[in-house]
Amino acid sequence: MYNMVPRDYGAQVREGYSEWANGWTGDAEAKTVIPYEGTASDDSLDKLWVANRQGIWNVSTISETAPVQDVAFPDNGTGAGICSFIQYVTDADGAWLLLCDERNGYYVYRESTNTWSKPVQGVGGTDIANVNPALLAYVVVWKERVWFVERDTGFAWYLANGAVYGAATRFNFGRNFKAGGELRAIFNWSLDGGEGIDDYLVAVSAAGDVVIFKGSDPEQQTFGMVGVWNIGKVPAGRRIGTDFGGEVYLLSIQGLFPLSQVFQGSATQDPQLYLTYKVSPFLRDIMATSIDDFGWNVYARPADGGLAIATPTVIGLSTVQFLFDYGTQAWGISRGINQAHAMNWQGKLYFTDTETNKLWYENGVNVDKVHIDPTADGVAQTIAFSILTAYQGYGSSAVYKRMQFLRPMWLGGGIPVFDIQARYDFDVGEVLTTPPIAGSATSGIWNNAASTWDLAVWGGSLRASDNPRGANGMGRHIAVAMRGLSAESVTLVGIDAIWDTGGVM
Repeated sequence: MYNMVPRDYGAQVREGYSEWANGWTGDAEAKTVIPYEGTASDDSLDKLWVANRQGIWNVSTISETAPVQDVAFPDNGTGAGICSFIQYVTDADGAWLLLCDERNGYYVYRESTNTWSKPVQGVGGTDIANVNPALLAYVVVWKERVWFVERDTGFAWYLANGAVYGAATRFNFGRNFKAGGELRAIFNWSLDGGEGIDDYLVAVSAAGDVVIFKGSDPEQQTFGMVGVWNIGKVPAGRRIGTDFGGEVYLLSIQGLFPLSQVFQGSATQDPQLYLTYKVSPFLRDIMATSIDDFGWNVYARPADGGLAIATPTVIGLSTVQFLFDYGTQAWGISRGINQAHAMNWQGKLYFTDTETNKLWYENGVNVDKVHIDPTADGVAQTIAFSILTAYQGYGSSAVYKRMQFLRPMWLGGGIPVFDIQARYDFDVGEVLTTPPIAGSATSGIWNNAASTWDLAVWGGSLRASDNPRGANGMGRHIAVAMRGLSAESVTLVGIDAIWDTGGVM
C-alpha cells in the first residue's frame, strides 16, 4: 500500500502538505527541524528553526521567505547541520533548549533572553569543564541531569543535577559494548518493571549493543547495569529510535524493536517481536543499499496516533516513509516525499526535503506541494496512491477462476480517479497507468475565474460511492491491484469481487 494509511474505517489516502517557509542560504538541504514549545500559554514564546551546514535559521513565522540566521556554525564540514536537542527547565534560569550539532558541538538557547550561545571549554559560569563541548554530538536529559555523547567514542558525559553548564563527568559505556562500535545515542525509558514506574537509561552502540542502566545517580553504588542485548547493526546517524508512550523503539537492520520485549524474556532475534514484522521485506531491501546513508529517522506522529520510519533518498528510486497506526496495528508506506528530517510542533508535523530550501508542514490539505508562491513554484499536485491486496484462493486454490467485476467502495469528500485490475498467481507488479484527474486542483477561491465551484463540496456528511469496473484474466489465486489519483480526503472501505470458477486445467 503506497500513499494509503491504515485507519479504523479502511485505507485512507495520506494527508498532503503545504509550504511553511523558505529562503535560508548556503546548502538548500536543511538536515534538522528544531521545534521549541515555550512557557507562555498563548504560544508567543514558541520558536521553530531549521539547521543546514551553515547554521541555524529562524522560521517561526508562516510564509517566511527571508529567515534570520540565529547561529552561524564555525565548521561547515561533514555532519554540520545534523543536530539533536532537548528542552530543559532549571530552577534558577527557567526554560532552555539544549542542542548538539554533529560537527560543531554544544549550543544553548535561553528563553528569557531569546538568545543562542556556544559554551566553550573552561571553568567559568557558562563554560564546560573536563571536555571540549565542540566534541559533544548528542544530548538527552535523564533524571534531571543533562547527558552528552562524545563524537567517535564510547564515552558519555553528564552535568550536575539541574545544570546546563559546569563540570562534566565522563561515563564509559564503551566497555559494555560486546560487539564494539561507538556510542550512538542515549534514551530515557519509562517502564513499570514490577517496582512501580521508573526511568531506565538506555545506551545504543553502532553495532547494535543495547545497554540498560537502572538507578537515580550515576555517582552512587545503586546505579548499575541491568542487561546488555544486541539488536543488530543500526543505521547511520543518531536518529535511530524514539521514546513514546512509555516505550522505547530502536531501529536496526532487523527492524523496529520495542525495548519492553527484552524484560519479558524475549529473544531479540525473533523476527515476530519487531514492530516492523509485516513490512520487514521492504525495510530490509532499503537497508541493504542505504543503511550507512543519511536520512534514517524514527519519530512519533501523535496527531495521527502512530510512528514513522523515514528512509534515505536513493538516486533513481522513490523515497519512502513507513507509517504505523496504533489503532489498527498496521503499516502503510508514504512514497514520493524526499524527507530530510521531520519533527512535531504545535500539533502538526514539519519537515524539510533533500532538494530545496523549503520547510513543509501537514496542515489538513489533500494535495501535495501547496506553495507559498504558486505562480513561481507551480500548482499543487494530486496524491498518487497504489495498492495490491493479498492473494487468495477463494476456497478452491487448485482450480482456475475468472474475475468478472471489481467494485471498490469509497468514503470521503469525493471520488478518486483510478485504474483497477485483477492479478493472478502472485504477480506483484504495480498498475502503471492512471486516468487523468478532471478539473483544476484550485477550487473555492472567491471571485476567481479559475475557481471550480461546481466541484466544491459545501458541507454535510461524507459521501459513500462505489464504481464497478470490468476485469479479465484467469488464474488459481487472485489479488486486486489499483492505482489512482486523489485531491480529496478519501478512504477505501472495501472491494467487492465477482468471479466464476472453472476446472483444474
